[in-house]
Amino acid sequence: MRVERIASASLAGIGTFLIIYGAINSNQSLVNLGFAGLFLGFVVLTFKSKEYVKREALDNLILPYIETLRRMVRDLGLEGNALYIPPYENMPEGGTFIPLHKDFDLDLGRMDEETVFLTNVANERQMGLLIRPTGADLVKKFEEHFESTLDGSGSSAVESVASSVLRALDLARGVHIDESEGGFRIIVKPTNIEICRASIEDCNQTACPVCSSILLALAKGTGEVLESEDFNMGEHGIEIKAKKLGGVIEWT
Repeated sequence: MRVERIASASLAGIGTFLIIYGAINSNQSLVNLGFAGLFLGFVVLTFKSKEYVKREALDNLILPYIETLRRMVRDLGLEGNALYIPPYENMPEGGTFIPLHKDFDLDLGRMDEETVFLTNVANERQMGLLIRPTGADLVKKFEEHFESTLDGSGSSAVESVASSVLRALDLARGVHIDESEGGFRIIVKPTNIEICRASIEDCNQTACPVCSSILLALAKGTGEVLESEDFNMGEHGIEIKAKKLGGVIEWT
């Protein structure tokens, strides 16, 4: 905290000087700058350590957005599980689609980065909500660590890089992925398990950035559209069942 205190004292000192100098010379701009300096000094003084910030950032900044998204899903009456779509021409980063009905159809040719509510489709089974995955930026961190794109890298590479990056960011203590012919069983050990306990019933539609990043990375690494079938509290952490639905070509 020593650096923070020195910086805080310096800003406060400059701010005080500017307030006094501005008041003497009737310069309101300098007075305002002085108050800004005092405020910044207070902010720097109250900074928490980077370890605490990493742990709290997801809770305080990201989760309110997730809750808003969940309210939207409930208000729209969306019934289907989230589908994680690998990158393709229309959506270079991939996407998450929540179908209107559990018995859905998928027309990837009608989707793009500008579409949110997919209604201009052949039938109601193709309707739903298309969003940028909440874990898309974490996937970019995975690829920075991997020093390459995850396209076609496979589930083992995704398991390794996701574990390393999420552990380094203090978001999860590890990731384990088992692949079968029909899908994946994923075990995530999140840092803040209590948040998962409180909201896990909605994760099959609106997962947090941690689980979303793993599912999106898997879709990218395998080229498969994935359905997040089930989220449960398991003995070793959060257990996710994801079903393979085939590649992009099969749905265009």
